Amino acid sequence: MPDDAATTTVVRSPEDPRAHASDRLRWAQLPAELRDEIEATMNARVVEEISVVSGFSPGMGSLVRLSTGDQVFLKAARTLDAPECADLHRAEAKISVRLPAAVPMPRFLWGHGDGDWIVLASEAIDGYPPRVPWDPAVLGRVLETLDDLARVPGARQIPLPPAGPQLASAAIGWGRVQREPYQHLEHVSPWAAQHLDRLVEAELGVLVACEGESIVHGDMRAENLAVTDDQVYVLDWPYAMRGAGWLDLAHLLVTVGAQGVEGVFEPVDVEVPCDGGPPVVRWDDAERAGAWLTAVFDDHPLGAEVHPEDLRSIVGGFAGFSLDTARRPAPPGRPCLPDRSLGRALAGLAWLEHLGL
Repeated sequence: MPDDAATTTVVRSPEDPRAHASDRLRWAQLPAELRDEIEATMNARVVEEISVVSGFSPGMGSLVRLSTGDQVFLKAARTLDAPECADLHRAEAKISVRLPAAVPMPRFLWGHGDGDWIVLASEAIDGYPPRVPWDPAVLGRVLETLDDLARVPGARQIPLPPAGPQLASAAIGWGRVQREPYQHLEHVSPWAAQHLDRLVEAELGVLVACEGESIVHGDMRAENLAVTDDQVYVLDWPYAMRGAGWLDLAHLLVTVGAQGVEGVFEPVDVEVPCDGGPPVVRWDDAERAGAWLTAVFDDHPLGAEVHPEDLRSIVGGFAGFSLDTARRPAPPGRPCLPDRSLGRALAGLAWLEHLGL
């Protein structure tokens, strides 16, 4: 259940740009020898660069225009400076080169690694991440794309890790809250405080709930999508897994629940003080959001036959992971992570409360 670690491959940004915490690496900051190797690989010089505004990675994420007139999207990171980012790029390269052509993603072009630097190149997409609160029409297109992705055959032929162990190892947030009590739990969610034992029990079912044979992206959220006039692309694949086809749907809907949907319900508005004080929560639409999330999931082709206990386990696991993240200090370069994480936790809890435990 990763959060905000990978970069986003978008050419143009939405009209309402979001604030971002990191200053991305730029083309001119790469070592001259590395720039020479990249240009030799592309058989063209880089003449213009547009750095993307989405994501929280410190690595380079830029659209570059070449002397040939072509455009390419480049990611780059250095192990010495940003080891987590570099490792994610390496994982993405291994996965992207093996994914079937039917996967709705930008075409992977090439990768370059020298043990310290890792560079990835993919086709340029003239798209933008969905703006939030979500436009219902755009969300409808994304939901159709998730159905298409879940039905791409061949997950067994790709060396993807099974989703069960991956997600079960992360879905331990409620257990941690039980062992290391969160002093503000009653304040942020009286319902969760009253049902803590049941939430701990629910997240124990994640391992079994994940079983399946679909390609699972593993980090489905607005920042990892690019919308064009005729297609929705799924970006950033370092966390790809093999598992139940509805996992990405559930993950996305929790994030949508936190971000709001125009004309349906408002986004979660929270502020987590850095001094450990009680979070400020301003959200009157929890009940409306919970009912909407349930209805959308049930009406989606992927959600129609999901066992209720499996859904409770996945949503509960994600909510617990998010709450546990929110109560911890923000990592360097991502000061907004606790706020965002608590928002997702509250959206997941609103959904769970409607589902019932």
